[in-house]
Amino acid sequence: MRDFRNILYAMDLDAEHFSSLVRALEFARRFQSRIHILYVNDPQAGYRHPADHEDAVALKVKEAAPESLLENLKVVYAVSKGDTAGEIVRYAGENQIDLIVVGHKHRGKLYASMFDSTDVHVIDQAMLPVLVFPET
Repeated sequence: MRDFRNILYAMDLDAEHFSSLVRALEFARRFQSRIHILYVNDPQAGYRHPADHEDAVALKVKEAAPESLLENLKVVYAVSKGDTAGEIVRYAGENQIDLIVVGHKHRGKLYASMFDSTDVHVIDQAMLPVLVFPET
């Protein structure tokens, strides 16, 4: 079985649901992994969230995840600015990430035919395993 020592979860701070975050934290706990939680502020996607420091990411995670799930878990909070998928892949390469975890929100057929989602771009660009959890 593959050893996942460092897991990267790409977080959308503006999301309405955080089920993929909870699943990523459970996954990290099960494998006793360090989990890096990265928020990327993408200027091309518009000004989405005023997060420019790790404290904003940590606060959102603590609001969205059960406290018991975060106990004794090695968590690294990070922020970046740029193309979301490119920054996720760059961060993974610089931090010895073994697995990238992303959430996926189902979109209608019209939307999907016109736009690729971030998870698709990450899968296309990353040269390591990507685990996609549906947002419920």
